[in-house]
Amino acid sequence: MTRLSHAPQRHDPYWDLDGSGVRKSRLQRKAIRRIATLLGIVLIAIVVTRLPPVDPAVLMSPEGRPLLAGALLCLLGVSVLLALARMRYVSRH
Repeated sequence: MTRLSHAPQRHDPYWDLDGSGVRKSRLQRKAIRRIATLLGIVLIAIVVTRLPPVDPAVLMSPEGRPLLAGALLCLLGVSVLLALARMRYVSRH
């Protein structure tokens, strides 16, 4: 009796049953996902390195409060998007 692999979620059991066209499209989708992820990381790195310095005293003044509120709302939105992406990833596997 053969043993099961240690990581069944990483192995596609139908890989050998599908045609070469299906395997090729799967590999292309996987490559596109990785390239998109890499481009996102590079874009974030470029934006972060180009940010101007901000004086914290300005953020606490009445003129800077909308900027502070916008930054906090952006952080909240990003955390919600990351949570949704994690939920979608867990539900697929």
